[in-house]
Amino acid sequence: MNLSKKLFNNELILNTLEQNVFVKDLDSIYLFVNNSYAKLIGKNPSQIIGKNDFDLFSTDIAKKCRKEDALLFKNKKSIETEKEIFVKNKLKIIKTIKKPLYIDGNIVALVGIFWDITEQKQEEQNYKKLSLGLKEAQALAHIGHWELDFIADRLYWSDEVYRIFGLKPQVFNATYEAFLEHIHPDDTDFVNEKYLSSLKDKIAYSIEHRIVRENGEIGFVQERCKHEYDSDGNPVRSIGTVHDITKQKNAQNELFLASAVFEKMNDGVLITDPKKRIIMINNAFSKISGYTFEEIKGKTPSIFSSGWNDSSLYKEIWNDIDKKNKWDGEIINRKKDGTIYTANLIIIALYDDNKILTNYISITNDISDMKKQEKLIHNLAYYDFLTALPNRILFEEHVLSKIPKMERYNKKMALFFIDMDNFKNINDTLGHFAGDKFLVEVVKSIKGLIRKQDTFARFGGDEFAILIEDIDIVVNIIPLANKIINKFSMPVDVDGAKLYSGISMGISIFPDDAKTYEGLIKAADTAMYQVKNSGKQNYKFYSKSMNEEIMERVLIENDLHNAIDNGEFFLVYQPKINLNTKSVYGMEALIRWNHSKNGLIGPEKFINIAENTGQIQKIGLWVAKQAFIDTKKIHDKGNMLTVSINVSSKQLENKSFIKDIYSMVSDIGIDISYVELEITESHIMNNVEKTMLILKELHEIGFKIAIDDFGTGYSSLSYLKKIPAKTIKIDSSFVLDIDKDEDDRSIVATIIAIAKSLGKDVIAEGSETKEHIKTLKSLHCNQVQGYYFSKPLKIEDFKIFIYDFKGQGKSV
Repeated sequence: MNLSKKLFNNELILNTLEQNVFVKDLDSIYLFVNNSYAKLIGKNPSQIIGKNDFDLFSTDIAKKCRKEDALLFKNKKSIETEKEIFVKNKLKIIKTIKKPLYIDGNIVALVGIFWDITEQKQEEQNYKKLSLGLKEAQALAHIGHWELDFIADRLYWSDEVYRIFGLKPQVFNATYEAFLEHIHPDDTDFVNEKYLSSLKDKIAYSIEHRIVRENGEIGFVQERCKHEYDSDGNPVRSIGTVHDITKQKNAQNELFLASAVFEKMNDGVLITDPKKRIIMINNAFSKISGYTFEEIKGKTPSIFSSGWNDSSLYKEIWNDIDKKNKWDGEIINRKKDGTIYTANLIIIALYDDNKILTNYISITNDISDMKKQEKLIHNLAYYDFLTALPNRILFEEHVLSKIPKMERYNKKMALFFIDMDNFKNINDTLGHFAGDKFLVEVVKSIKGLIRKQDTFARFGGDEFAILIEDIDIVVNIIPLANKIINKFSMPVDVDGAKLYSGISMGISIFPDDAKTYEGLIKAADTAMYQVKNSGKQNYKFYSKSMNEEIMERVLIENDLHNAIDNGEFFLVYQPKINLNTKSVYGMEALIRWNHSKNGLIGPEKFINIAENTGQIQKIGLWVAKQAFIDTKKIHDKGNMLTVSINVSSKQLENKSFIKDIYSMVSDIGIDISYVELEITESHIMNNVEKTMLILKELHEIGFKIAIDDFGTGYSSLSYLKKIPAKTIKIDSSFVLDIDKDEDDRSIVATIIAIAKSLGKDVIAEGSETKEHIKTLKSLHCNQVQGYYFSKPLKIEDFKIFIYDFKGQGKSV
């Protein structure tokens, strides 16, 4: 295929570009120009092709162009110039980039692109006269925002800032100093001085500078910043934006051969015939819309309509296209899977030389994420776009946050899993827009039946879930279930139409049916499908595990009474490791129950029962006594380890607890300073004033106090600083994903900072992998316990572990 034919094959794409493109042969004869180029110099393409610069421009300009061409062919390097030319007796300032064009390794032509920068030059001269409001009104793509909070001494970066700098939030701690480290060395002083002087003079600023990305690439950004001050004139916070302008700065290096542009574009491209029937799309458009070309070939773009655009917008679009051959703006479209998204859309009408319409070309981008950032609605990730309800992600987080509380207070929760009956018929018959309005009305109806404190979420499509908290008796939720079912035995009014769609609802109960989020969802979903299979428009409770749980609880409660006398309890000890010294400094005593008939029973099954029945007092003293005896033997061998014992709030409420445990320490002869009592955060907050008095008395006697499961309760900093606790234990739920989840890592870092500011030690539970240990060390948490170093061991094995320990661990 010769050069002219290749250019012809890509003429359609090149003619849609706003840039002015031309191609010359080795004799500087024009082989191709696009419509934009021809229009700029006031000619038709046919009047230019085959001509040279002397035929088109003044002698001076033509000589300069010919000299540039010769230099490019000689040096085989791109050339960038600016020159003044007269077009229709008007002076134009033109910026030109020329690059060699190769075929089979040989230069066969040059390809050029140039811009009319007359207005840009004029704007540069008048830039200082522009108002600040005009500067702030320029909303640009690829803008990240940041906030420096002087009160909290915290720098926040949005996700886009991390992307611009080529960094990952999980491995980069955002600080002002770290920010300066990623500025180009030649620009660091300038950026720092500009920021500090702006802060001092109390003025906003806008600057451009270079950055060095994590992979070594050089980028360009535009920064804008303003500050807020308190009534005394002290800075409270700085707020700014970072705009990635690398593409604009490097535009001269981003000219690709037209044959590769179409499929390599990040923008989605759709082409129709004059009757608006789709004849071509690129891969980017398929990714954006979710449709393959085969699915939409021959159809019109109306299939992407979301129903959320006003009819006047479509009139505006086609009026502009008819008058200007182009429309550029934003529109709300719908993807194949029904997802609503905001698109930046350009539609161009193409005409041939005889001014006959040949095609429409649309260039589109999904800018939903950018719109979220512009509107500062980061939490959209957690809410359903259509109904504004919490989505599946937020609902799961909410349920998970409630489970520990329900467990501690022996409360129940009900999870309603709702699926609309026959909703597909509404969508198929009346369309997605009517279906969306129907769902909005459904949400309004259900909201009117539940309490404000109940959590109502949309999982997607026609699936919803409701969480009912703090249930004392399961039968109490039956009236609500009946109300919801009865509500949808009646039609739903949508724009005057009566639409019928009942509800199938499954109900699971925590902890009777499941003790995990996944289990509750599965149980409720199973019950819902039983309703579907038995005729719909009803509800059912998940019941299988309920009877099993009740029977198991009764058996455990009965057998607990004789467990101590039968010698069925035993202790295991989990080592506590100091990462700095690579040594074992303590151990946590943990109770296990080896049932004579049922085998090993974990404490998660019997401790709550023991607390509720009052048996925890006897069991707790047995644990303390056995732990002290074992610790005394370890101390006698010269290993002065601290032993930690878990203390229930029920034990603290017992008036004789302090006397009993102190007497036990004295009788066994263990040094009290090596005894640590662990009390969970939530237990403390149940009755703060009373618990504080008890803890202070224990502290004054000589016991060490540790706050267990920290971060899962609702403690106040004002109380935390008053609690005489030496140690804070970070709950394992935050450590589990600390090396992968930025939120967990931030929580742990905050807990460590709070603890150290209050002069308290920190230990992290649940340290199971090498990545956990590495991350904790980076956060300056050097005391850990978990399966990485050892599972809980019987006392004989624990002694061997101490003797053999060399500071090494193994991920599990």
